[in-house]
Amino acid sequence: MQSKELRLYYPMPRFPPVSVTGGRCDLRCSHCRGHYLGHMPDVSTPERLRDFCVRHDEGGGVGLLISGGSTVEGRVPLKPFLSTIAWVKENTGLIVNLHTGMLDAGEAEEIASTGADIVSVDVVGSRETLREVYGLKTSVEEYNATLTNLVDACVPQVAPHVCVGLHYGRVLGEHRAVEIAASIDPEVMVFLGLIPTENTPMADVPPPPLEEITGLISEAKRLSPHTDVSLGCMRSRDYKLELDWAAVEAGADRVALASRSTERRATESGYRVLRLDGCCAVPRSLEGRMLRGKS
Repeated sequence: MQSKELRLYYPMPRFPPVSVTGGRCDLRCSHCRGHYLGHMPDVSTPERLRDFCVRHDEGGGVGLLISGGSTVEGRVPLKPFLSTIAWVKENTGLIVNLHTGMLDAGEAEEIASTGADIVSVDVVGSRETLREVYGLKTSVEEYNATLTNLVDACVPQVAPHVCVGLHYGRVLGEHRAVEIAASIDPEVMVFLGLIPTENTPMADVPPPPLEEITGLISEAKRLSPHTDVSLGCMRSRDYKLELDWAAVEAGADRVALASRSTERRATESGYRVLRLDGCCAVPRSLEGRMLRGKS
């Protein structure tokens, strides 16, 4: 009988996030206010992005997440960087993951033309959350359209991300977001948890209940049984050790930044553990570059 597998991902330092807007975010959502951009290398010109990628590749890097602050329309302004991203794919061995925001069909085609390996899309399932947290006047259906547009454009890997508790710690549209994500039958679906962040309107909001996160993981596995479900990097430390193992028991196939105790418990429970230096949204076909070891 084949043993169960659990993939554990460690993005830093070989798969860092970078920001094409530096520390600037025009949208300034209530849960973040651009706080996390300050921890990312600034690649706010095509030349900076190209230079960073060359150095990273030469230094043994595996890949990178190209992200940034959002425009007021809910898009990461990647257009000035598309030709550079294509150059990086043609001239380095880096795995490229793009964080895009919403895309129409034409924008999805442009993204696909770069040869990027992965597109990560945050999926929101509540109109109320779009208005009150993101400050967007768009509709939930536009997230569905974005995923479909990317699939139709033949992007190799479309990785929906669902943040649990995004609406001031409440679970409001997450079940709808999971349905939207499952509709494209992705290879990987990533779950995040709200982190109460200083200097934001949610600084004192408690993180979502652990049971809400694990329940959504189980729901994702039920709706899309062939999809790898991942517990992503962004989650509260308040219950990290408990959540990591509860997520595995709920059906998670991947855990980012797992603790040693989670790895040990998985091994003792009969899992074959794979440790990978990279992002948890990377498809299995590319994981050979990231593989650290097996057990």
